[in-house]
Amino acid sequence: MRRVIAALMVAALMGCAAPPPPPPHMSAEEREEFRQEMLANMEKVETFLQKTRRGINLTEITLGWFTMILLNELSAHDAGLHAYILHDDATTEAYLRTDFRDNPEREIATLNQMAFQGEANIRLAAREALVCLTTIPNPKSSEAEQREARTELAAALLKLKRHLGRIAADHLPTETELPGTSN
Repeated sequence: MRRVIAALMVAALMGCAAPPPPPPHMSAEEREEFRQEMLANMEKVETFLQKTRRGINLTEITLGWFTMILLNELSAHDAGLHAYILHDDATTEAYLRTDFRDNPEREIATLNQMAFQGEANIRLAAREALVCLTTIPNPKSSEAEQREARTELAAALLKLKRHLGRIAADHLPTETELPGTSN
């Protein structure tokens, strides 16, 4: 039993490890894998949206874990985002616990500005994931405050879902990559 638990912990921690810098060019298989990851993330965001709309407060652990993994996936395909989040050989978790926690407004604004420099949808998806973390309802606050936070969270989740959809569309196979076509 201990070995099973240890194996599960190692697998979970591997999901937190910093991704390697993105390659200069993605193969058709890598593009499709990334596209599928973004589609799967859209489904997760839709689940979060449904829960939020039903009045269920998402937890910091749930959204934090999702955001950490999403930032890893996004930064593995954007050299600028990779360099920013994983500066000084940090991990995504360290970025969230230090840079982001210390000044979330600055980090959100920085990702917004970075979107004007390229990879707009990837960087805006990262931005909206961070916005989601700032709108998590506090279960100790009043019902009205929780409802307002859920409304803000739903808006951020919708924007995140839209950007993930655009990323997936940007990574559709090119005409030459479609089965039955040749160069």
